[in-house]
Amino acid sequence: MGIYSGHLYRVLGERIKSFLNLVQDSFLSQHLLEATRGENVLGIVLSSQKEFVDNVKICEPLGCSDHNQIHFIIKIKGERNRKIRYMKFFHKGRYKDIREYLAKIDWNNTLKNTTARECWNISKSEIDCVVDKFVPLKKRGKRSKKKHLSKEAIRKIKYKQMMWKTYRHTGSEEDYIIYKEALIKLQLKLEIQREATEKNSF
Repeated sequence: MGIYSGHLYRVLGERIKSFLNLVQDSFLSQHLLEATRGENVLGIVLSSQKEFVDNVKICEPLGCSDHNQIHFIIKIKGERNRKIRYMKFFHKGRYKDIREYLAKIDWNNTLKNTTARECWNISKSEIDCVVDKFVPLKKRGKRSKKKHLSKEAIRKIKYKQMMWKTYRHTGSEEDYIIYKEALIKLQLKLEIQREATEKNSF
């Protein structure tokens, strides 16, 4: 299965013939039948079996792009990895014990007559040892989506998505203008928020 950008359609001569022959010889099915930029179909969603892909949707453009997003469901069952993953919880590290442990090492004798690479390997080994010994583990949690976005930005994103769905339903020029205005306001808001975040990080 693959997604190919529209430049493949613009390639002339033997290249496009070879690509089309490959699709036909491999008995691949095309699932994307709607335009993805204006009135042009500039995307391809191929699979070896039609049953593998379902619910193909053309959604609003992402960010400043004028190409529509392509959403679809891959209907292939797989085993979910339920293995618990852990990570080092450095905020709870016993740094006093780490300092005492490292202070007891005779570094002059330990690193005596060694090359730079050997010094690095010895130092890294000791650091790894104290991290394993004095820094506890914690379960790796799921990252919160849109945590960096303000409530106002999230509202503007939802409004832009709603206006896109309205335009796709009606197809009117007036609704498209409303969607573009919502997109511009969202882009402006995200740019202001990005600049504020960068300023606060210094």
